[in-house]
Amino acid sequence: MKTDSESTKTCRIAFVDDHPAVINGYRFILQSDPRFEICGMATNEADAITLVNQEKPDLLITDLNMPGRGGLELIKDLCALHPGLKIIVSSMHDEMLCASRALRAGASGYVSKDSPGNALLDAIHKVLEGGVYVSSRLAAHLAASFATPRPRGSSESPLKKLSDREFQIFELFGRGKTAKEIAAQLNLSPKTVSVHRDHIKEKMDFVTSAEMIRQAVRWVETQRDVLK
Repeated sequence: MKTDSESTKTCRIAFVDDHPAVINGYRFILQSDPRFEICGMATNEADAITLVNQEKPDLLITDLNMPGRGGLELIKDLCALHPGLKIIVSSMHDEMLCASRALRAGASGYVSKDSPGNALLDAIHKVLEGGVYVSSRLAAHLAASFATPRPRGSSESPLKKLSDREFQIFELFGRGKTAKEIAAQLNLSPKTVSVHRDHIKEKMDFVTSAEMIRQAVRWVETQRDVLK
């Protein structure tokens, strides 16, 4: 049974997002609950690691898109450096594609940015209680996928075939980055990026790099439309 001091313990929360409007939205949602204390925010991977090292938050709410190696790599690093840290991803990306990647990386929850504000609060409470939070839609989808084997040849997004690194590079191409720029951002060699690009083309049945990039741009634009 929890004592009074345990039940009223303040939860220190930090944010990682490069959109001020999103941070302000988080503040508005959380300010109604005195049990939550916002202890800092960062806009990129390097600052996020520094923030967590210095402030020791109980919970981190992070986007997946950010300068540097990206949100998935940040989650993996933080889980290794701070095993007790709880992480919730709040992202514009389709949860059917990205939530499982985030959970495999070490996150304990995934909330779409177009979800109602109470979804974030629900996620925070569930994760702090030791649970894992995903939407009811995704939970039903996961349950069905485990219960019913997928028939051979059935339709499935080809993006699910990509590894986390391939998925990240595909998205960066869609954001207009060149192979050289991607290599610099992810601290990879240009040759390694080229190898990943070839794997993406093979897995997604693209004949040319130009075809792959056009599809990547369309996908990124579709994701942006979610928040409009």
